[in-house]
Amino acid sequence: MRHAITDPARDGHAGRTVIATLHQVEIVIHVDQALEEARREDLIAGLVRYDGVEKAHFTPGREHLLVVDYDREKLHAKDVLDYVKKDHVNAELVGPV
Repeated sequence: MRHAITDPARDGHAGRTVIATLHQVEIVIHVDQALEEARREDLIAGLVRYDGVEKAHFTPGREHLLVVDYDREKLHAKDVLDYVKKDHVNAELVGPV
C-alpha cells in the first residue's frame, strides 16, 4: 500500500510530496573492504534492480556504511545482506536505522 505524504525534512526539499510504503524499512550494512566510488555505484545499481529494494546509498564520509531501504513485505534484512554478498563484497548487517 502506498501513501503520499508531505515531509519537509526529507531530502532537504521543503514541502516535497513523497511516496512511501507502510512496509518500508531502512537498514545499515557495514562493508568490510574499501570500495572505489565506481564500485560503490555499481553495487547500488545492482541492489536497486532487486524487487523490494527501494533505494540504497553509502553514507558520505563513512563510505563503509551502506543504507538500504526495502519493502519488508517482499524481503527480509538477510535477503538484502545476501544480495550485497552475492556481489563479492564482505559485509555484515549493523541493524535498522
